[in-house]
Amino acid sequence: MSDAIDIKTLKAFLDGNHKAFETVFVAYYDKTKVFIDGYIKSEPDAEELTEDLFVNLWINRHSIDTSKSFNSYLHTIARNAAINFLQHKYVHDTYLMNNQNIEYSSTSEEDLIAKELGILINELVEKMPEQRKMIYTLSRNDGLTNSEIAERLNTTKRNVESQLSLALKEIRKAIPYFLISIL
Repeated sequence: MSDAIDIKTLKAFLDGNHKAFETVFVAYYDKTKVFIDGYIKSEPDAEELTEDLFVNLWINRHSIDTSKSFNSYLHTIARNAAINFLQHKYVHDTYLMNNQNIEYSSTSEEDLIAKELGILINELVEKMPEQRKMIYTLSRNDGLTNSEIAERLNTTKRNVESQLSLALKEIRKAIPYFLISIL
């Protein structure tokens, strides 16, 4: 991925200019998708990861450090997205492989781990800001769509998506530490 945008466009993007974001997207989307595909070897998944990356780039644009190379920043988050995807895929595939052709009946240890994980998630949700907690609860416990939540809370669908994404990110960040602590 090479520097394809100028500093003026980057600053406009960081200030929330949609046209500048479009320029950044057009300049980097294909290169980023090819880069991620090189890691994960799945074009549909690479496309989805790249789209998610750009959505998160827009949401978190205020945290981008302009004193450092945007190209390096984008390269790093693309690499991390690919690595995270592969780690989740490995865990998922390992789980499926180990449980294939096995009639599932949970052990008391598995039940305990599941219960402790549920408690951890509930504790994390309780510590979230009020709106994020409410959005997460309406989504996961009540099964409402993002549009329904936005309507119920009198906010935008984009805000609901952003808050839900942040909530899930907090939970995903805590789960590996929990799993390491029990092993």
